[in-house]
Amino acid sequence: MTPTTIRIEDATKEKAKKIAAELGLSFNSLINSLLKKVIRDGGVDLRNMALTENGFTSEFEEKVIATDKKGDYKQFDSVDDMIKNAK
Repeated sequence: MTPTTIRIEDATKEKAKKIAAELGLSFNSLINSLLKKVIRDGGVDLRNMALTENGFTSEFEEKVIATDKKGDYKQFDSVDDMIKNAK
């Protein structure tokens, strides 16, 4: 892996770290999985995208909250394990 430095607003990083932890991921794993999704999807369409304060679409955030409330989620040791499970 290549170490990379990026600038992130403190509040944004803390919120993302909290969400990552709630999903059973490290902050680095969350960033890696998001970057892999961008690559897999061939980009990101940000036009007319209304995001919540957590940086997600309201539909995605609602699914995450519902899943968390049900406890219906799995924890993974790595992003690669998570991706393998999704196939």
